[in-house]
Amino acid sequence: MREPANGPPGARGGHSRAPAAVAQTSGRLAALGWLSPSLEELELDHCVLRLPYREAITNGSGTVHGGVLATLADSAVAFALATNFDGKMGFATTDLTIHFLRRARGEVWARARILKKGARVNVGEVQIVDASGLEVARVLATFLLTTSSFDYAPERNS
Repeated sequence: MREPANGPPGARGGHSRAPAAVAQTSGRLAALGWLSPSLEELELDHCVLRLPYREAITNGSGTVHGGVLATLADSAVAFALATNFDGKMGFATTDLTIHFLRRARGEVWARARILKKGARVNVGEVQIVDASGLEVARVLATFLLTTSSFDYAPERNS
């Protein structure tokens, strides 16, 4: 995954220190290595991931596999949420509901935003659009804050 780009026209600017820390962390996520999305926008409570089309992510009929779209959406919400913690808070997806609206037959963008920030429960939504701007899926995801899994955490030093 690459660093945030200037993005398409209308891209949001004003990257703070928190999104920079998240962007650095995102490149180390092994689960996304096979997916290879690019981080197009990242700011407080907002993330856009772009997924180039290739045969390896399809269901065999030229349509992007639904599980790939769900993984992309889950990751986009996670990055948007992580901007609140300098990339240092652990959290886990507890619920993800995806509504497939039409076939995705090309490059897609997952546009995530955080709807609710709580002490433990956080909710985000994602709009997945294709290259023509048509919405192909809508996602609502819930994340539960957990203890940190990074080396600086006290539980790792015991």
